[in-house]
Amino acid sequence: MTEVRCPLCKTVPEHGRKWDYGERTTVQCAVCGFYTITGTAVSIAERQNISHKLSAYTRDNTERGVDVPEINSNNLSQLQTSLPDYGVGDKQLLYMRALERRSKFPGSLVQVTPGIDYPLAWASGEEEFLYLLRDLLSRRLVAVPEGGTKALREDVSFETLITPAGWEYLEKHRAVSAISDQVFVAMSFSPNLQAAWEDAIRPAIVESGYKPYRIDDEPHVDRIDSKIIAEIRNSGFLVADVTEQRPGVYFEAGFALGLGLKVFWCVRSDDLEHVHFDTRQYNHIVWETEADLKEKLFYFVTSVAGKRTAT
Repeated sequence: MTEVRCPLCKTVPEHGRKWDYGERTTVQCAVCGFYTITGTAVSIAERQNISHKLSAYTRDNTERGVDVPEINSNNLSQLQTSLPDYGVGDKQLLYMRALERRSKFPGSLVQVTPGIDYPLAWASGEEEFLYLLRDLLSRRLVAVPEGGTKALREDVSFETLITPAGWEYLEKHRAVSAISDQVFVAMSFSPNLQAAWEDAIRPAIVESGYKPYRIDDEPHVDRIDSKIIAEIRNSGFLVADVTEQRPGVYFEAGFALGLGLKVFWCVRSDDLEHVHFDTRQYNHIVWETEADLKEKLFYFVTSVAGKRTAT
């Protein structure tokens, strides 16, 4: 029987299965988690050198209990644009959050295997992962009680824990998703506003260097309210277009404000008089046309949040 290897990390997964004449593969991989991918998508990912980013994406979703949509040639290009290019500090924060999820209580030890756990830090491999971890050790955010730094080898499992300074670091970064280039977009899904999304809001955010996310823009099987809350938490700021006065838009904007996130308020000029009394004190981007909205939103985002460039 031929061994089924993980299409992303190339290790032998715990479970692998192929169907559809070998075009699709679904695996349960210790490194990459549980996912399904087509052969065409694998070839594209290898050519574009994004397999390690897909591995981090699938592992992160698996760790958080989120189902991963099938990765195929139809959605890979959109997925690729949404995969972050994290810097060193961002990757370390992501790994600290992974350690936090795995810690049963403050002071508890967490098993670490570099050859398996490197996607938790969105690292390209074990070598980069150990570099990130050694720096966390030097900053006293984590500790390796048994063996110290001698235990930090690619082929050795060891135990680590979050230090008191590490818990303070996590608490400091808890309220605002400082590492995220995702922008949550809250707006009516009415066909009347589809052009505002397609021709104005989405391109303005992309041209500002951020990744727009709208809740109906990807398939998922999560409870819709849980998914909204999770994705707002995962975002750097929120764009709320209150045109048509949907209660859900106000809820999502209010939740973001409660987290300390910036909210960019927008409304079409013919609906300005209907803006809710409780939010009228906020400066709104009042727009006439999609071109007008795109120009104004781009200006506000780059002026307030800054224009982000790939790292």
